[in-house]
Amino acid sequence: MSDWNEEKDQEQSDINIDQVTDEIHQILHKMIDELGVAYGIVREFSYNPEEPSCWTISIEDSKTVLTSDILFQYMKRHRNLKDTLTHFMCDHFPYFT
Repeated sequence: MSDWNEEKDQEQSDINIDQVTDEIHQILHKMIDELGVAYGIVREFSYNPEEPSCWTISIEDSKTVLTSDILFQYMKRHRNLKDTLTHFMCDHFPYFT
């Protein structure tokens, strides 16, 4: 019975991670779309749960990588995901200052 509960918890965790990952991708696209500049966002993911998703973000000649470790550091200081991503983008791209 315990294995079933653990499996169910893992499925819930996977769903939540997928939802947050999709939300991050959407927020990034919306933020950069508003700038009206050339950009690219590549989401890299692994089927290995120990290697979480990361995003390579390019805006014109600038490029940075957003990893889950970096994301969690920003989340400790900000209220929600949108604020977190806004501050990350401001810190890494001059277009957001």
